[in-house]
Amino acid sequence: MADYIALTKAARARFDTLSAESIEAVFQAVLSAATQDGDMAAAKLIIDRVIPSHRGAPVSFHIRPLKTPEDCALAYVDLLGDVGAGRLTPDEAQTISSIVAKRAELFPSIELASEIEALKAQLAAVAGAPGPPSPIRRPFAIT
Repeated sequence: MADYIALTKAARARFDTLSAESIEAVFQAVLSAATQDGDMAAAKLIIDRVIPSHRGAPVSFHIRPLKTPEDCALAYVDLLGDVGAGRLTPDEAQTISSIVAKRAELFPSIELASEIEALKAQLAAVAGAPGPPSPIRRPFAIT
């Protein structure tokens, strides 16, 4: 197995060296095939490298304010309508809907935090403010 790994590393190093030495010739051959021979595969290869596909392009769309879980649910209806009307592609709508879903996941956490704070306030009101420390010393107390 070690011989195989060493051979593979050596072959890869040799390939990298040959590739680096002949990259100009390879590019010229592909460019020539695309421009002089009309080779569409060569043209596509060059275009894909020179002008890569646009991923993550900004999109312009309207979405309602997501202030409640119901707003999030209605946003899905809006997105579906935008896809149906051709204002958004299905891929764009899917990306946006995942953002809406993350927003919807926050509401239970926010509500729980609010309930905890309300319970703390109720507990403080029932228990009252802590009084001054007792002047009575307990046995075995470390002072």
